[in-house]
Amino acid sequence: MRWNTASSIRTANSVHSRFGSWKAAKAWSDFKDGKFVVRSSANGQILHSAAEPGAKA
Repeated sequence: MRWNTASSIRTANSVHSRFGSWKAAKAWSDFKDGKFVVRSSANGQILHSAAEPGAKA
């Protein structure tokens, strides 16, 4: 069973706010090691999208 933690919900809200839709976020992201990955606009740091199947925070 998958649980949405406060951290994963914050990440999801941040990603959705930045791109405006999950479709846009997915199109912009890379798929690495079974996860959708986006880079933070501030510092290039990798943020794992909470929209990915089986996401864990």
